[in-house]
Amino acid sequence: MESMSNIRKMAEQYFEDAVELRRRIHQQPELSMEEKETSALVREKLREYGISIAELPLETGVIGVLAGERPGRTILLRADMDALPVEERSGLPFASEKKGVCHSCGHDIHTAALLLAARILGGIKKDLAGTVLFLFQPAEEKLNGSQSVIDSGLFEKYQPDFAVGLHCWPDLPAGTVGVRSGSFMASSDSVSLTVKGRGGHGAHPHKSVDPITAAAYILAELQTVVSRSVAPLEAAVLTMGRIEGGTAANVIPDTVTMEGTVRTVSRETRALMEEKIRQIACHGAEALGASCEVEYKRGVPAVICDPAVVERIRKAAAEELGSENVVTLETPSMGSEDFARYLELVPGAMFRIGTASEDPATRLPLHNGGIRFDERAVLAGAVTFGRLAAEYLRQDKRMSK
Repeated sequence: MESMSNIRKMAEQYFEDAVELRRRIHQQPELSMEEKETSALVREKLREYGISIAELPLETGVIGVLAGERPGRTILLRADMDALPVEERSGLPFASEKKGVCHSCGHDIHTAALLLAARILGGIKKDLAGTVLFLFQPAEEKLNGSQSVIDSGLFEKYQPDFAVGLHCWPDLPAGTVGVRSGSFMASSDSVSLTVKGRGGHGAHPHKSVDPITAAAYILAELQTVVSRSVAPLEAAVLTMGRIEGGTAANVIPDTVTMEGTVRTVSRETRALMEEKIRQIACHGAEALGASCEVEYKRGVPAVICDPAVVERIRKAAAEELGSENVVTLETPSMGSEDFARYLELVPGAMFRIGTASEDPATRLPLHNGGIRFDERAVLAGAVTFGRLAAEYLRQDKRMSK
């Protein structure tokens, strides 16, 4: 099909426009569920590319719908749009114009890549048999944007066959794509512990039940959950990031609170972590005469990539970028992604787009205010998205003959 050979050519033709869009978005970042200007820009561009907008009850976020020449299957391509409450220190001429808000996770790159893919696919719609959904999602950073999309009725109305998302990755050079079957990113749960004792005078601890001592004991014992209860080759993280208790040096308080985050990459380990945290917290407090209330909240599940979809992504990226620029990621990330919720409804996968160059600032970690992103990642993401969708819907066309 001639259109297949045109994907890279079209991407290069429109690349400067895509970069200009990325920089506009970068200068005007918007926090989660505040992406109104970004959404308006995305709608404007989709209409310019001949792509209709789905009428769904979304406060922010945009869903473009491209119907091919003939009916067929449906593929969903997703990019997130929200920025972070971080002060930008990149020194770029198009740096954020909003104090304390910037795109240090690369969602501007994601949005530009998907817009470029939409423009490419819109130009070859006559060769497509089926539908492409372009999901520009809000509020990924708060891990609740995907739920708002699900609640809008998108999946019931359009019933996509599978979903694919992408994310910047400063550990890979620009122009490369990273893929991984199975566990890709971790689930994200939160835990809050309230250790209850009996307050009193610091000079008479025997007349009190010290919740600080109990909390310290629990905190130390919690560090054994991963090292002694989780299998050595299974990934898990437990970080207690906040502890608060007491008002004066000579006063034993009544309570101490602790809060933390739990990350796992399998359902079994996720359940095990909750069970062990509850056991250690409650029994540890009881051993010292105190008590402990445990509030364990399950957040987003782990991102588990469907092997068949991953192979489609790998093939599409190799066709457009060369097989030498497609990398198999050795380990999952312990970061989390609310894209995982879509994968509980349909098969799918995520892939990484490299953003590193010789500039040391491109190798800073995500969420760092000084990070820069090599804009060649926009091209790599767009052609992978474009080839993936075109191949999938072309195969459907062949089958219908």
